[in-house]
Formats: sequence, C-alpha cells, structure tokens
Amino acid sequence: MTSAPMVTVSTSVSTHEDAHKCIQAVQRIFPDFQPEGEFSIEKFPIQRNSVQITQEGVAPDLFLELLSEQRILDTALDAMSLNLNYGTRGHDSEFITSFLISRQAALMQKVAFVLESERTVGGVIEVTMHSEDLPSWLQESTWHPGRREIPRSVGDDVSMRPDGTVTEWFDKKGRATIQTDD
Repeated sequence: MTSAPMVTVSTSVSTHEDAHKCIQAVQRIFPDFQPEGEFSIEKFPIQRNSVQITQEGVAPDLFLELLSEQRILDTALDAMSLNLNYGTRGHDSEFITSFLISRQAALMQKVAFVLESERTVGGVIEVTMHSEDLPSWLQESTWHPGRREIPRSVGDDVSMRPDGTVTEWFDKKGRATIQTDD
C-alpha cells in the first residue's frame, strides 16, 4: 500500500463555542488530535476572539475506518479529491488536497463531508493532506469490493461534481449510463 500522507487537521472555535467540545468533536474522528495551548471554560461575556486550532501529523486511521463502516467510500474518494492539486501551498513536488467535514456529525463519530459553498450548523473540521502519491493513496484507502465491477479513480467520469451533485449512473428509463467491460 502507498504510504500515508501528511495530515493536518484544524478547526475554528468561535467566541460562542466551547473549545473543549470542539476539540472533543475532532478527537472522535482523529483521536490523536492534541492541540497545544490551554483552553479555559469562560463565562459570558467571552473576551477572546475566534481561535484556529491546528495540528499537523494526525493519523487518518480511525477516519478511514469510519468511512468504511458508514459505507461512504465512493463519496469519500470524490469529496477528498475535489480540491486535489499538484505543487501548491509550498509543496512543489507533492499533491495536496483539503476538504471539510461536519464537526456536529463528528461528535456522534460520523463523517459528513461539507462543501465549501455550504454553511453548516456546528462548525467544520478542515483536513489537509499532502504527499507525492496522494491520488494513489486516496484510491487505495477508499477501495471496496464493488470496485471490481465498477472501477473508480480520482476524477473519473462518475465522480461527484464540484457543486456536490451526483453523476447519474442510470438514465430516466433505467439504462446504465456508464459502461463496464461486460
């Protein structure tokens, strides 16, 4: 298997939010997320500004396990590769991608992808990944037996569109719109 990418996880804690609950939500998906700094329980009125909490080098193991348990591996492949680029943000010889997941869903140890154009209740967790072979890693990490019949790859013809709409596999009369090798 391809080596795991460098994973950076961050979330923004607004003035009206409890930092401990926000951190707990991230840890339900990425258990080794241990941000530096102390966060005290504050009483109204809150005196601090919004705070961005970030950690680099987070393991994606539980995240990937949850994707499999929830049976959303194809959606995950599409959502995680929507913003896939080569050589950006100072990583000249690497692929990099970033995506958002719902912090509210994370509290229940569920993964719900959020499009950048969407507003979501409860905040988001931003996940950034980079490595030289990131597209291969994404495909391998989201592989499932159904791909024997309908192979998938990053950016293929059946990928989710950038606005989140699905690519239909069947027309209105029930005929397959994708072709397999049969």
